[in-house]
Amino acid sequence: MDSEDDMHDANDLESLDDDFYSGETGMASDDGDADYDFVDNESDDSEDIISHRQQQNYTILSEADIRLHQEEDINRISQVLSIPSVQACILLRHYKWSVSKVHDAWFADEESVRKAVGLLEKNVELLNAKELSCGICFENYPRDRMSTAACGHPFCSISMLLPPLPSSSSCSRRSERSPSTSPLGYISTSISDGPGCLTLRCPDPSCGAAVGQDMIDILASDEDGEKYSRYLLRSYIEDNRKTKWCPAPGCEFAVDFVMGSGSYDVTCNCSYSFCWNCTEEAHRPVDCSTVAKWILKNSAESENMNW
Repeated sequence: MDSEDDMHDANDLESLDDDFYSGETGMASDDGDADYDFVDNESDDSEDIISHRQQQNYTILSEADIRLHQEEDINRISQVLSIPSVQACILLRHYKWSVSKVHDAWFADEESVRKAVGLLEKNVELLNAKELSCGICFENYPRDRMSTAACGHPFCSISMLLPPLPSSSSCSRRSERSPSTSPLGYISTSISDGPGCLTLRCPDPSCGAAVGQDMIDILASDEDGEKYSRYLLRSYIEDNRKTKWCPAPGCEFAVDFVMGSGSYDVTCNCSYSFCWNCTEEAHRPVDCSTVAKWILKNSAESENMNW
């Protein structure tokens, strides 16, 4: 199945070894610099700018654009693999938001993929009993007060907000602990620790079932839920090899770049221009290697002057 993501991946990282930016060649010839000639002020009007930008090999993404692209990829995986959107999101996170890599891995060995990411082939329902024993506090609660991941291990809603004790802890220690003694919970602590919460698993030490965003939405506080959503949004840019945040201070735009064009010059909507390959300020026709050496040299000289 062809997709935009497939075309991006087909160019692979070989394009990043472009001779010009790697410093393996000298300065470009006059013919090669044809697209970078200086323009007279008389011809530097809005039509010229629009014409130039139409030839760009990148797209500037706002937060709304990022969410839209993310949802489209999740829906695409969900439809093709016939799995819930929550599971599709977990898969894409594991494979760095590469639709083609998810396809390749899934159709090559679905069982191994499920095991690696914690997706059960069939959800296990909670036992049909009036009361169930919580796997964290070992107290009995009505069934409707229990929560579970796809594995069916029962945990009371309050204890799911408690940090789990090590598997070696004695039953007496577990039973002595009450929800009121722990200000930070299992989910809250994971979210507070950072983006690692995106790979949260069942609290049962012997279980590897993934905890998806649906369970976070049910159990987490509004504040923690917002943090989780922000981590998920940022992961779409930071874990994806064809997208980057604009390096300008305070800028919230991202860039979706098409590999293989031969030019890494990018101008963000915030007006900052930078090199996609090294993320330094735009420096064509100087190659990235030379720029790196120049920055190192200036840094060393600055330190000598301070000394």
